[in-house]
Formats: sequence, structure tokens, C-alpha cells
Amino acid sequence: MNVRLQLFLCLCLLCPTMAFAELPKQVELDFSVVSGYIVMPIDDEYIIDLDARDNLAVGDILSLVVPGEKIFHPVTKEALGSVYKTTGYLKVTRINSGYSYARPLSADVAPASGDQVRRFEQVPAVFVDSKGDGDGLASQIKMDLPQFRWLREGDSEQPLLTFQLQSDTLAVKTVDGNLLHSYKVQEDRQLVPPPAPVLQPLGAQGGKPEQNLLQQAANNLMTTLKLKDKNEFAPGQIGVIRQKSAALSGVWIGPNLEGNPVGISVADLDGDGLKETAVALDNKLLIGRVSQGQYAEVADVAIPANLRILSMDAADLNQNGHPELYLTAIDGYRLSSFVIEYSANGQFEIIMDKIEWYLRIAELPGQQQALIGQGMQNDQRSFAGQPFHVRLEGDRLVKAEPLNLPGLVNLYSFVPFTDDQNKLNYAYLTQDDYLAVISAEGKQLWESSEYFGGSETCFDNRKGNDGDFVIPTCIGPRLLKTVGNEIVAAQNDGQRIMQRYRKFKESRAIAMSWNGFALVENWRTASQKGYLGDFILADADNDGNTELVMAVKFKHRGAIDDARSAVVIYELD
Repeated sequence: MNVRLQLFLCLCLLCPTMAFAELPKQVELDFSVVSGYIVMPIDDEYIIDLDARDNLAVGDILSLVVPGEKIFHPVTKEALGSVYKTTGYLKVTRINSGYSYARPLSADVAPASGDQVRRFEQVPAVFVDSKGDGDGLASQIKMDLPQFRWLREGDSEQPLLTFQLQSDTLAVKTVDGNLLHSYKVQEDRQLVPPPAPVLQPLGAQGGKPEQNLLQQAANNLMTTLKLKDKNEFAPGQIGVIRQKSAALSGVWIGPNLEGNPVGISVADLDGDGLKETAVALDNKLLIGRVSQGQYAEVADVAIPANLRILSMDAADLNQNGHPELYLTAIDGYRLSSFVIEYSANGQFEIIMDKIEWYLRIAELPGQQQALIGQGMQNDQRSFAGQPFHVRLEGDRLVKAEPLNLPGLVNLYSFVPFTDDQNKLNYAYLTQDDYLAVISAEGKQLWESSEYFGGSETCFDNRKGNDGDFVIPTCIGPRLLKTVGNEIVAAQNDGQRIMQRYRKFKESRAIAMSWNGFALVENWRTASQKGYLGDFILADADNDGNTELVMAVKFKHRGAIDDARSAVVIYELD
């Protein structure tokens, strides 16, 4: 055999991808590895915290896994991941919003709440070529889908998925023979990408143009919120604006932000006469400015790597014309809050740190703004004692007089209001995510029958030991009050059965008024496919009008990519 032929064969063996095209992206997505958790058993099935927005499909196989030996880089010693050990399999049977059902494929599989599942992780699969000419496609499938454990002819183990090539179709079937996916195959034995959806031509069938879902949501927003521009979004005008929003009135969505939103504040932070929007993510603080429909980044403030931010507010307590940002943060199992301010050298800097209190700017009876705090304890309850006023003395914060908040367990998620008789009441969120009203004397007046709030900003206040089951503490969303005495609350829909595995995937804000017996709805935003992390009423776009400003997580963190969030601004009449 000559040298050139030997080299060619070696290249074919070492670089098999040279011979085959890549799989279509949709095929890779249909079989991508997605991680989730067992929430709870129900009859002969189990609830899992995954749904269609994780690209889950009925018939998908979930591997019940436990992390095994860790993998370290031989030079840098950096942990690269873990080898997962599969202990059993489940099949997805039903998909709901925020969660799904799965049934074990064998009687000896009995998951516990909190056990991890990974879709298609080492699931036994087989490629069957009914025509006998699909070796190239089989090799391509096996190379591009290495998460499967590919069985060979003669293996005794039963495959849970069968990739069957028949004529011009590749059918993927489950163990019970049901069709999971089907793809067209070209004459050169390559898969054809799934066709793009066909759009209805404008004016077809003599009717009105069919609107897509985003257009419908935008129109609902404008109708529900009574936005200033009463015209609907026309087909082709999508209510997503990056950098410019001149083409649309009423809805503005900012650039992508990587991370989980935990706080949003709007204030003139640098004293230049224009207001900035600060967004706190887990370990990031991003400051930008929206003016005349354009977004400009002002600062990306460095946060110590050991800190995780839990909440944020803005207030000018030192009355120097530059409002400060008050951030509650945790370092391990202890609070380590801090304050950031715009300095004389033109930078945003930490001016106070290692504050062992929860911090919140709140409206109190007879006061526009007040900084309140509360201590932390490391037992079954994270909030220690009564909330208290916090005063600024020089360059430090000091604990002042206690607050008398009837029936409230911590300083988050409450707002005072007066009724028609000028009596003082408080609206607040309960620990179970219900909206309630209590009088100043401590008499319970009302509680909602549906969930409100919902937080993914949860943390452990101590390290669990043998027999000590640590229930995470979740920072409750804020409640707001409009100038018309309306109470505005966030409402997140999704998995809230177990606090450790909360995942909210649809949200809205609802404004209500007290009629003497209950809070009744006045208006709401249209539901958005994302988790509402925080919101505020402020003039975020510097047009002189108050807007509803949200920090929304549109995509949860995946196995290899971070969460995706954005600032959303709704203009109100």
C-alpha cells in the first residue's frame, strides 16, 4: 500500500467528521441533554421540573443519574465536570406548563424527591438500517449524538430508542413502538433540516392578516394597560426593540443580559440629570441608560467573587445628589451586604461593605422612603427578630428604632395603604406565596385564593448536617403602590412545590384596589414567557413619565449556557 493511501485512510479514521455533514440543528436540539430534578411522586408517576420550553417531548427518555468521579484537567487541575452514573430510566408521559410527568420504565426504579435526571444521558439506543445503505448516516448520528449508549448488533441489552432508516425516512421510536421523531433523508443519506413554518400571506382567504403570538401579546398589553399609542402593532412590527424603540410605542425590551435578575433600580445615580437603570444579577451589577429609545451602557461594576446578590434598592440617604445602591448579599452562610455610590473620580465604587443585615428601601406610613434592616440567624428561620430602621451616620450604617409591622415576618414584600375610611392597612405576601391584607392592629382582613409573588432568589442560611434538612430561604418579591393607591404585585407561574427546585416560566404584574373586603383587579400586563425577577415604577426612559420597569429572565440557565434576561419597560397612562 503506498504512503499516500495510508495517510488518507489514517485521516478517515482519525477525522471521521470529514466524511459527513453536521446534523441539522433541530435534530441536535431534539436529542440534546437537558438536566432537571424529580419534584415528587404522584400515583405511579413522578413530577419533574422540565416542560416544553426545555424542548421536552412526550416519549423522551430521562436517565436517573448520580454524579460519579470528578474530571480534572491534568495541567490546570481545574474541575471539568463529573462522570454521571445511570441508575434507571423514566419516560415522559405528559407535559404541563412548568412541570411534566414521567413514568419509570422498570419496577426497580424508585426516585426520591430531589434526584437528578438527564434527558438521553447514556440511554441505550440502536440504529437499524432496513435498506442496507445507510452506514454513512449511522456513523454521523452516532458521532453527533454521543450522549446515547449505542448498542451493536448482537448485544443482549434492550434498546430504549430505535433509530430506523426506511427508504427516505429516519424514524425514531420508543421501546413500546411509538414514534418519537421522524426526519426526511436525502438521496446522499443526509438528513433534511425540518421545514420552516409557512406564514399565511397577508389578506389570504379574504380575512384579516393572522397575527403571531408576539403581536397578539403586544396588542393585549396595549389594550390592557391603556397605553398612550392606541394603534395595534402591525404585522411585521415586533414588540422587541434592541437599542431603538422609535418604531413602537408602549413596549421596550433591552439587550440580552447574561445571568439571573435579582433586583432593579432606577435613579439619577451620577447626578447628570438623566436617570440610570441598574440591574443586579447573581454576581453582576450592570448600569445603563435609556433615552430617546436608545440604550447605552454606563458601567459594569465589579462585585467580589465570593458574594451573591439577593436584592437591591436605590436612595439618596446622604443627600449629596447621587443616590446610593443598597445591595443585600450573602457570602457563604452569612450576610455581607454592601453599598455602592458614584464617586468623584467618575466610577461606581463600594463605599460600605460587610454589613450583616438584610437591607430594603421601603415606603412607611408618613415617609416617602426609609432604609430598613433585619438580622439573620442560622437555624430553621433565616430572619432574626423584628425589622428596624437603619440610619446613616457618617460613613457607616447604624441600627435604630424597631419597626412595628403587624403579622409580617421579615422586611420584604409588604406595602402600607389607607382605605376609604383613612384606616391604615398593610398588603403583604405570605410565606406560601399568597397575597394578604392585615390591619395596623394585626387583624387579618383578606387572603387571595391564587398564588402571587414567586421567587427564584433562594439560598441556604446554614450548612446541612446529618439529620438537618435545610429549607432554602427565598427573598420575596416587592409590592408597589401607585399614586392612585393601587397595589401592584408580581405573579410568577411555575414549579413552586419545593423551594430548592423552583422554576417560574410565565409571569405578569397585576394592579389591584381595596374595596373594603378584598383586593380587586384593575389591570394587568399580558403574560410573558419568562420569570419576573424584580420590578419598579419609575421614569426609566427619561421622557418625564412613569413606566412599569421589569427585570425578566426569559431563559433559565442550561448545562453549558447562562440564563438570559432583559429589562422590559411598559409605558402607562
